[in-house]
Amino acid sequence: MISVVIATNGQELLLAETLAALVPAAADGFVREVVVAESGSSRGTRLVADAVGCVIVEGDERTGLEAARSDWVLVMAPGVRLESDWFREAGVMMQRLQRVGDRPVAMLFRGAVDDYGWRARAREILLKLSRSRRRRQAVLAPRQALLVGARLAIHALRARAFTGGVGPVGL
Repeated sequence: MISVVIATNGQELLLAETLAALVPAAADGFVREVVVAESGSSRGTRLVADAVGCVIVEGDERTGLEAARSDWVLVMAPGVRLESDWFREAGVMMQRLQRVGDRPVAMLFRGAVDDYGWRARAREILLKLSRSRRRRQAVLAPRQALLVGARLAIHALRARAFTGGVGPVGL
């Protein structure tokens, strides 16, 4: 079981999209809790988080990590939606890593843009080339390693992390 940490700043619509995508993993028992770290004073964010039973903390991502109770944490940006069966692949990899257990590993998701056209595919290529951008979308790693800022080995998952489209395209 994992904790999910989402750091927001008045992004209630994006938060609602992300939380809706986590429902299959929560129903399966893979997600233990969702911690929403609110750095602003958005009442809408608090309403959305409270409506679905999230733990709400005042502060940034680090505050959310400190409040999380699981050993493994999925840190996500608001608006990111994971594929519906992402947790199966992640669970298998977590079990494998616990057996080996030599070095902490962060799992990154494949970046995908939820839109059509060449602009969306170009953004996906940029996401693939940039680990730091993918890390800002969603990363699954041991909580303690994230708290101390440890250098983590990277494992790329096949599951995709979708972001919004590139906007309207002229005809």
